[in-house]
Amino acid sequence: MHDLPATPDNSVAPPPRIGFVGTGIMGASMAGHLLAAGHELHVHSRTRAKAVPLVERGAVWHDTPADVAAASDVVITMLGLPSDVEEVYFGGAGGRVAEASLLGRSRPGTLLIDMTTSSPALAARIAAAASARGLAAIDAPVSGGDVGARNATLVIMVGGDEDSFARARPILARLGSSVTRLGPAGAGQRCKLANQVAVAVGMVAWCEALAHAGAGGLDPAAVQRVIAGGAAGSWALTNLAPRALAGDFAPGFLVRHLLKDIRIARESAAEAGLDLPGLATAERMYEIVAARGHADAGTQALLAVYDRADFTYTAYSNLPLDIAGNARRQCGSR
Repeated sequence: MHDLPATPDNSVAPPPRIGFVGTGIMGASMAGHLLAAGHELHVHSRTRAKAVPLVERGAVWHDTPADVAAASDVVITMLGLPSDVEEVYFGGAGGRVAEASLLGRSRPGTLLIDMTTSSPALAARIAAAASARGLAAIDAPVSGGDVGARNATLVIMVGGDEDSFARARPILARLGSSVTRLGPAGAGQRCKLANQVAVAVGMVAWCEALAHAGAGGLDPAAVQRVIAGGAAGSWALTNLAPRALAGDFAPGFLVRHLLKDIRIARESAAEAGLDLPGLATAERMYEIVAARGHADAGTQALLAVYDRADFTYTAYSNLPLDIAGNARRQCGSR
């Protein structure tokens, strides 16, 4: 008698239910990719209106991050500040886990992924608290801005144990073109801070280059097109400089968020005994932008503070953002 061949099991496990907390400039696009991929999506955002397009496409709204956690197998957070991360994960319980928090309401086995740019120390605290409750947590901050979020081409930097990374990777691959584990919890945040040092100092570099060109009588837009293809080229020079030259300072990444990242990076460097004078200069320049009322503008608004080759700061703070670029060009072409 011959054994009958085993009946193949054609059943496929359903994709994990994903919770997404923070559907702002970048989070909305990221959550949308997961919804389009067939995941049951549960959402919360501080401003409910920002989640409405996702709800209209089938996402389920929840009134609190904790409610999102209770309904999800994987929870992704994309928030603004480390203080927001602390509040959402711990519930403002003085470092302890409040039962009405994301950590408090997550079911055992849930994977938590914080994609906010935050502090390495906070990421390590979240991972430890998660492990103590039978959960898994990784930090996975991103680079690429609103364009990368829309196009699912983000660069994602991960800190966490290898098993949790393996679980997260298929989900993160829906959001980015590069997903790399750098080490244990907090390593993703450390890599992102290094990224932000390069971003902040690089923003000053291309703004000064174009201000110099304009002060010398050249067309800054023409110069931008030329130097973007050479050794001076960068993502920001290619993508953000044309926006700034057109007077478009709509945010892909907010000035106040870059300032937050700069401060975290400087604090981390100081703890290691490292002085970063270039980053200090970038911080001072962006503080000028914020002081002029443009903390919620895109980081390319930095270009508007330059005038002529001596880099004196102009009175653009009294001008609407949509005409500041034109005013800068007029000054630079004198």
